[in-house]
Amino acid sequence: MSTSTDTSDTTTIAACPMCRHLRKSAAQYSTDYTVTPSVGGGWMQWSGALLRLLQRTGSEPTRALLIEQPSRTERYVQMLVGHDVAHVEASSNVYLEGPSRLSGMEERLLILLGWTAPKADSDDPDDLPANWSLPIVRGDWANLVETITATIVGIFGFSEQLPVEMRVFLADHPCRACSWADVDTDFTDEVDETYGTLGF
Repeated sequence: MSTSTDTSDTTTIAACPMCRHLRKSAAQYSTDYTVTPSVGGGWMQWSGALLRLLQRTGSEPTRALLIEQPSRTERYVQMLVGHDVAHVEASSNVYLEGPSRLSGMEERLLILLGWTAPKADSDDPDDLPANWSLPIVRGDWANLVETITATIVGIFGFSEQLPVEMRVFLADHPCRACSWADVDTDFTDEVDETYGTLGF
């Protein structure tokens, strides 16, 4: 996944005029959420809030979204989402160490949930991360949220009693043509290149 939070260095700004235009205001479209599910109504309320976030922002320019619980584990889910398309990844043992590493049983459960195992057993900086991935999601946010919640709670062992951190920030290449160049999308629809209110 191509992501960045540095908006001050002009070398990080994409060459595409639309991406360059969007990234000039990237900072105002970035936000961090920290929510302890047990305080906010449990996992059902947490997943409902994630669904509302995706419904509000999923058709807008492409963002990166990272979900983790660092106080408990190194495991995480991350995605690029925008223009009604999402590429979603779950951390693999290529990047996990010690007790955070996935067991064979946990990896089999990921497969049952619809995740595809990494194609490589090492990191290649010129390729996508060697993580577990879902098939490209095209606007089916409800099923995506169900899968993410089942993954982080049932397999990754996130605790309802500890804060879950979520970072949302503009992708390096946020326009539709650049961020989904390798994905079969319908470019005849009107593209919304503006942002709504970020809220969780």
